Amino acid sequence: MPYNPDGENWVDPGLGGFLESAGYPADVYGPEWGKQKVPTLRNVDLRPSKKFVKAYGHNGYFKSLEEIIHFYNTRDVPGAGWPTPEVPVNINTTQMGNLGLTTVRSLPSSRS
Repeated sequence: MPYNPDGENWVDPGLGGFLESAGYPADVYGPEWGKQKVPTLRNVDLRPSKKFVKAYGHNGYFKSLEEIIHFYNTRDVPGAGWPTPEVPVNINTTQMGNLGLTTVRSLPSSRS
């Protein structure tokens, strides 16, 4: 039996799917359908070396800070080319998309 028989048609139900499988009723798991726990980006570039590849996002899709910041900036911008969300009902449009974030090339040293 294949690990993922639905292939690209598989929809990740996120927290809602977990709650459903744990036996919670529909009024509990329904509002959580498609929600994902996404790690913070605070201090994410603290890594053992520059060659150490990190993964960002709830599923590790993005492999650099630049990639995930580009996603955060353009996710809700029409024509940006991102695929349609699997579960669009729970998309946070008040705190995400078209954020106007920029790349920081160097930070001033905080050491005295």
